[in-house]
Amino acid sequence: MYISGSKNAIDTGDSYFGEIAEEPIAGSTEAKRKLIREDIRRLPVAGGKPLEARIEHARFIVDCPNCNSAEFYFDDKLFYCSLCHNSNVGGKTHKVKVPKNREKIETILGKRPIQNRHWREPETVDDLENENTLNELVS
Repeated sequence: MYISGSKNAIDTGDSYFGEIAEEPIAGSTEAKRKLIREDIRRLPVAGGKPLEARIEHARFIVDCPNCNSAEFYFDDKLFYCSLCHNSNVGGKTHKVKVPKNREKIETILGKRPIQNRHWREPETVDDLENENTLNELVS
């Protein structure tokens, strides 16, 4: 059983579902659809401000602005909620924004236990490094 953060410091939907796709487990039809990103990339994109990705328990996720659920962030930078199907924008996808210094954030968080790998705007790299120093997680 794959646990987010056990192989990668931070998992996205791409890395997480890539790992569990290799495991001999049964999954619901809806869960399997998340693996078919080509279908999601074919959907029209809603206008407006991009949604912001955040990190929680070593998972890059995006909060649904419609139903308050959350889904993994995928590297195609498109969000589609498997629960409400983005009904607030007629089933279109939302663009997603990730921080420019994503790699540095992931490196810093990778020094922490999985249950403490969290980040969201407006936290800075300096904030995260200071927290690591305070908790003696410097390497």
